[in-house]
Amino acid sequence: MKKAQVQMMETIAVLFIFFILIAFGFIFYANALKGGIAVTKQEHSELKSIELASKVSSLPELQCSENNLIEENCVDWLKLDKASSLIRSNRIFYFDILGYSNITIEEIFPGDRTYTVYANVPKDYGDRLPTFLPILLKKPIEGGYGFGIMSVVLYTK
Repeated sequence: MKKAQVQMMETIAVLFIFFILIAFGFIFYANALKGGIAVTKQEHSELKSIELASKVSSLPELQCSENNLIEENCVDWLKLDKASSLIRSNRIFYFDILGYSNITIEEIFPGDRTYTVYANVPKDYGDRLPTFLPILLKKPIEGGYGFGIMSVVLYTK
């Protein structure tokens, strides 16, 4: 073999190794990007779940108010009883606000009642993101407050 042929073979071998290294780099970059996208998607879903819980806690159908003053993180038991039937009868309107979710309010103290405010669970879903909020339960007839947990479960596809 001539000297020029040996140099051509060396050049081809160096280029071959160079392209293999570039291919490994692209594979590594694609996997890192894929992992980053998955983390971002999970964070977005969690933020959406927290946003939904915030929307539910600020629904006027559930909020405690006295003399047009709204109490934060408070649900009126009288309103809750009527709101759950109102929401069930107007599912299409509330679907735009609440989407695919399940919202329940459970009284922890002094009783143990549970109300399902909204339930729209899809047949097939990809992820289930629960958010729990401690709330006051105002009992206007008896007077006083109770303590409860609002459970907002968001279903994503």
